[in-house]
Amino acid sequence: MSNFRFLSIKELIKELDKYTFKQLHIRHTWKPEHKDFKGNNHVAMQQSMKNYHVNTNKWSDIGQHLTLFPDGKWVTGRPFNITPASIKNWNTGALAVEIIGNFDTGHDKLEGKQKEEILKLIKYFIDKYGESSIKFHREGPGAGKTCPGTSLDKNKLIQEAKIMGEKKEIEQLDIIKINLHGKLIEAQGLSKDLEGKGNMTQFVPIRFLNNLGLNVSWDNKNKTVIIDYKGEDK
Repeated sequence: MSNFRFLSIKELIKELDKYTFKQLHIRHTWKPEHKDFKGNNHVAMQQSMKNYHVNTNKWSDIGQHLTLFPDGKWVTGRPFNITPASIKNWNTGALAVEIIGNFDTGHDKLEGKQKEEILKLIKYFIDKYGESSIKFHREGPGAGKTCPGTSLDKNKLIQEAKIMGEKKEIEQLDIIKINLHGKLIEAQGLSKDLEGKGNMTQFVPIRFLNNLGLNVSWDNKNKTVIIDYKGEDK
């Protein structure tokens, strides 16, 4: 019977909170690819990888802590408290993730639930350990590989992960109601207690200023927000 477990991202993060990591290692399997995933053979594929790592590579266990399947499901591998076989000379203190697929240009695409789940894990590591904790296999000393694939840009994934976090935060914002000259205006905002002194500040999307008699536009060339009063007495 396999010791592999399926974890949701919430369950995974809850477990990871018990440990301290230095890096998140992101790799692709290269083989198997997306075409090898049949929708219900998660454990069989994970066991096959373990058999290869143990019997051919002569490792003590499957190399990675986690495998992310094309349907966005996480399956556990090596125990989280055991050093992985991931990036030579960088393994100590690392969490190793294998993403099922060949993400070299022209092959599989990282998209849908699979992409969403890895972005959530990247965001978790950024928040807890900083952007420098995110490592692609190919960055390792003398790696000589394209892993996790030439189609993947680490900096782009990091930015997408951060944006995903911002969108989630906006979805959870409070509703702010303002009565302006007899007109009730509502917007989503976020209440924050600055320095814990009971000084509550409300943050709202900048487009909300349109409701206050201001024109808001974006100067893409200079990367600047322009705010202009549009009242009659201008």
